[in-house]
Amino acid sequence: MVDSKKCAFCKNNLAGKNRTKEHIIPNAVGGRRKTTEFICKICNNKLGEKWDSELARQLNWFSVSLGISRERGEPPKQIVQTVEGERYWLMNDGTFTIDKSSYYEEVNDGSVKISLTAKTTAEARQRLKGISRKYPKLDVEKALKELEITTDYLKSPLHTKLSLGGPDAGRSLVKTAFAFASACGVEHNQCDVALQYLLDEDLDAIPFGFAYLSDLIECRPKEKIFHCVSLHGDPQTKLLWSYIEYFGFFRVAVLLSKNYSGRLINEIYSIDPIDGSSAGVKVGSGCSMQELTLIWSGNGFNHEIHQAAANYALSIIMERDRNRSLRNAVKKGFEHAAKKLGINEGEAIPKEVVAEFTALMMQKISPYIEHLVRSSKRKM
Repeated sequence: MVDSKKCAFCKNNLAGKNRTKEHIIPNAVGGRRKTTEFICKICNNKLGEKWDSELARQLNWFSVSLGISRERGEPPKQIVQTVEGERYWLMNDGTFTIDKSSYYEEVNDGSVKISLTAKTTAEARQRLKGISRKYPKLDVEKALKELEITTDYLKSPLHTKLSLGGPDAGRSLVKTAFAFASACGVEHNQCDVALQYLLDEDLDAIPFGFAYLSDLIECRPKEKIFHCVSLHGDPQTKLLWSYIEYFGFFRVAVLLSKNYSGRLINEIYSIDPIDGSSAGVKVGSGCSMQELTLIWSGNGFNHEIHQAAANYALSIIMERDRNRSLRNAVKKGFEHAAKKLGINEGEAIPKEVVAEFTALMMQKISPYIEHLVRSSKRKM
């Protein structure tokens, strides 16, 4: 059994304040399962958080686009750019906001007309308070009540780069495989290749590679994106390795050891990053030694399989985006109509104002419908 009292990296005792809960799949990308028998608090603060934060940064577009849930906070907003060069902030609820606010003053016959565009209501309030110091007669609360919140939709497709790499993100992947092995009861010294790589930043040999030679997931779900980390150990071949997949697109095989002498093992941990529920997927047994050797030598890329992985992930993301946009439009429409007609939350809509309520809702929903029509025409 694994020595649960020692840190895998520094061999210090895992006890008291130096004992920490380590997410196997980083919480920053939606991981839930933890182990307390792997890494000490000091090593985690020094190494693990640095590696995981870089991985999360590179995968943040996926996290925000899907609106994943995390145990600690939401993924940070993501700057995105259309093919025409317009920049926006993508929020975790699927909405966009402008990259920069704007402010204009127009003086005419001694009066001043102020035009302010802000990213959020909170920012508008802050800006108005600043303006009131220059113009004391400005009624900030009245201006906020008259504030108009407008909704528009992108008129140009987004331009997005999908990539994963670099030493820190790579070490996060290897650490995840190592942590899962530890959680499965594998002794730390049985993961000698992974441990050497994680401790020696100057090591040239990289014990992982992109796995796009075949689809290693059996009966891949058609409408669900998932994360998974699997562990495969065979004392006869002496091979201990792991398969990691993030967001259905980034697929990596990690070599943990070529001298494995433990029990025969085939384990998997998989989750839906949107809500943290179990994904229930299985890694097949058809990955040959020849395929793994190609992957770890940097030759694990097949264009058709890589393209299929991208199409799989992006189609699910786009469908979720459409559903979230529709829900947001309906919610805003309902809130707009209720506010205009003075209907408080929880109150029934009087029969005599149902038609007016519906018409007011459509004022906010119509831009989304027009957006769908424009998008359909672009695809034709």
